[in-house]
Amino acid sequence: MQTPPQPNGGSGTQQGRRYPPPPPPGPSGPYGQPSGPSVYGYPPSTAAPAKPSAYWPLSIVAVLCSLVIGGIGLYFSAQVSTRWDNGDVQGAKKASTTALVLDVVGIVIGLIVILAAVSASESTVYYY
Repeated sequence: MQTPPQPNGGSGTQQGRRYPPPPPPGPSGPYGQPSGPSVYGYPPSTAAPAKPSAYWPLSIVAVLCSLVIGGIGLYFSAQVSTRWDNGDVQGAKKASTTALVLDVVGIVIGLIVILAAVSASESTVYYY
């Protein structure tokens, strides 16, 4: 009976070490990155949320167009930084959105009032 040929050159002893096969690839994260711990043993970094905009220039224009609504928008613009510094991320986002809405409404109302005043002054007819 013959023995099959050995893959390492014919002798029954191995010349090198045999390593186990590599593990199968695990689930990958976005863009093909591994989703497990990083190479250095630290968990993958998650980006901190960006600070929402306070819309300061828009608030100032809104105050010039409509004092009451623009003033309230200015208050909420100031609240964005205060809430962000206190760690209230959701509150800062809500204050930012509220400031934006109030500023746009204040500017629109101010423009409507200005246009109405200009058109009323031009339509005045004087009879002598």
